[in-house]
Amino acid sequence: AGAGDRRIERHGLEVVDAYVAAIGRVVRPRREPAVVHAVHTSLHGVGAQTLRRAVASLGFVELHEVPEQQEPDPDFPTVAFPNPEEPGAIDALLREAAFRGADVAFAHDPDADRLAMAISDPRARRPRDVETWRVLTGDELGCLLADHLVRRGGLPEGATMATTIVSSTLLRHIAAEAGAEYVETLTGFKWIVRAAPEGRLVLGYEEALGYSVGDAVADKDGISAMLLACEMISTLVGSGLTVTDRLDDLARRHGVHVTGQWSARLEGSDGVQRIADAMARLRAAPPERIGDRQVARVSDLADGAPTRGLPPADVVGLVLPGARVVVRPSGTEPKLKCYVEVVEPVVEGSDVASARARAEAERDGLLAALPADLDLD
Repeated sequence: AGAGDRRIERHGLEVVDAYVAAIGRVVRPRREPAVVHAVHTSLHGVGAQTLRRAVASLGFVELHEVPEQQEPDPDFPTVAFPNPEEPGAIDALLREAAFRGADVAFAHDPDADRLAMAISDPRARRPRDVETWRVLTGDELGCLLADHLVRRGGLPEGATMATTIVSSTLLRHIAAEAGAEYVETLTGFKWIVRAAPEGRLVLGYEEALGYSVGDAVADKDGISAMLLACEMISTLVGSGLTVTDRLDDLARRHGVHVTGQWSARLEGSDGVQRIADAMARLRAAPPERIGDRQVARVSDLADGAPTRGLPPADVVGLVLPGARVVVRPSGTEPKLKCYVEVVEPVVEGSDVASARARAEAERDGLLAALPADLDLD
């Protein structure tokens, strides 16, 4: 169709106005909220202008930007690849956040539907040193948002929280403690947003930095998720607490949950077949051990899992004592992906940091063992 075709309906800023109003129903800071100093990059994408309007409508976020990355540029000149998950993509953001001594730093991907959040270590002696900043995992931020919604209160009747089969199991415990429904879906937001009837899905997230909060958007949306995260941080700042304090509290209540991922990229004309062969070998002869942990149970979703509400999928899960491994082909790249989670309980009166260090060491050991133990070398 040509540009003047009468079948084309053009929309103006009224769509943005409606979106900003919808965010106002999701983000509800307490009276006289503490100001949050946030640094943001859009990675040369399209999110900055709408984010500025949403921030202005709320009034409690002081927004600082990475100026050379805020306006749309299809050449993405300052990054090798404009994905906040890629190494080096948010280096400029972390430098700006450290320079300003910000409370938090955020990165959107170019279409602003994914969100990465970084924080500084509150115990660091040099708070403006970029080395003290770290990026949260998608699981950490998803569970922090869930915990914040529970603490804020006012969840609707039948409130549901949803995540995917490759994300952390911590959300299940948060939902159960709050008396909310919990749903586990296949990967992808087409499944997550169908996890509950309209109006009941208060949070859906996947570990790949995707979040859906409330009913603002029936898909992953990095802007509303960022502003809900700012509301959470405002509450913490007003109480003299940090994001690290909240993560430690979750660990004491439910154990340390650490996640990681290993993947094999199989390029070439035979890549798809090699991935299929690897999954077939795994099904035919699943390993008895991964690293030093015995495989207690194998879960194959090839025929679905009706009791869990899951349709058939090319996914194999391995349950280990205090850990699990999920293996599946990527839906978008020629990759075979393996997701690992380790859960380490925090004994009352013990050190969370020590439990986290043990869990991370166990996770790293499992990740290192995966290629050989799954016959994926």
